[in-house]
Amino acid sequence: MAIANDAFSMKHLSVCSVAMLLIFACCKSKPKLSPEETVQIWQSYIDKNQFDLARELSAGEALDYVNELAGYNIGADTLAWENNVLLNLKCRIMGDSAICTYNFEDELGEPVPGQLALRRFDGYWFVSRTNFDDLIPVDSLRPGEEELLFPTDSLDEELE
Repeated sequence: MAIANDAFSMKHLSVCSVAMLLIFACCKSKPKLSPEETVQIWQSYIDKNQFDLARELSAGEALDYVNELAGYNIGADTLAWENNVLLNLKCRIMGDSAICTYNFEDELGEPVPGQLALRRFDGYWFVSRTNFDDLIPVDSLRPGEEELLFPTDSLDEELE
């Protein structure tokens, strides 16, 4: 009878252990951030050379950008820390895409416009694009023209 009780106790201990691990894992999950929060956190990681953390909020071209910055930050050749404050941060959401515009101050205190594109995957926002040299200004887009910013064929392929 003692052997049966020990087996029963071990079985309950195993089940309880698995349940506790699942509860712990759920508590440690990432919060679902707004596009604005994602941009602010992503930029703070970039500013502090925390590229591993920035990668967790990056996809597509933005991930390439983070990897390039990280490559400059090896050994004695480290990038200086910055503290960019994003002024007038506004994000326009279009389905699972968002365009965020903002200003930050340059060394002379002059406002410099910036723009980031985000994509939502499984409810989480990721910075997906940092280079807009080839794009139409977001103010001139009309509803339905989101494909100009997020060509589905190229971005979807990159993320698979």
